[in-house]
Amino acid sequence: MAGTDRRVVEAHAYRDGGKWWTIEIPELMSDGPEGRGMHAVGGAVSVKDLQEAATDLAAVWLDADQNTLDVRVTLDTPEAVRRLWNEGATAEAEARDAVQRAALLRRRAVQTLRAEGYTLDVSARLLGISRQRVQQLAQSAETTSESVASS
Repeated sequence: MAGTDRRVVEAHAYRDGGKWWTIEIPELMSDGPEGRGMHAVGGAVSVKDLQEAATDLAAVWLDADQNTLDVRVTLDTPEAVRRLWNEGATAEAEARDAVQRAALLRRRAVQTLRAEGYTLDVSARLLGISRQRVQQLAQSAETTSESVASS
């Protein structure tokens, strides 16, 4: 079969209660009862069996050799789970932005104290952090200012 094109078939799989997976191949249609179209539907007991079951289903519907098919199975995520996942991703991005803003504000606070002549030791006492941390923030503020100025 080398060199021959394989037919690509898109399948969707989802859990429909219990532990069984339902496989649907929307492009494979036939006439059903009362003239309504039906698409290919099959099942699998586990995720690891989905690919083989979907390929078997497509081969039967198309009366084709399995080796001539490229069946691509997509797992359909439950909508409630997708919403939660996306909400989490949004919250994570917002948190990253908040952390970056917090770091910028702290650098500016140190930068302001240093610009007004406060020593590292006094700045540390005023902010309730170590002298070393004040020095780090002062240096990162200088680096940030320099990179913004060169942009």
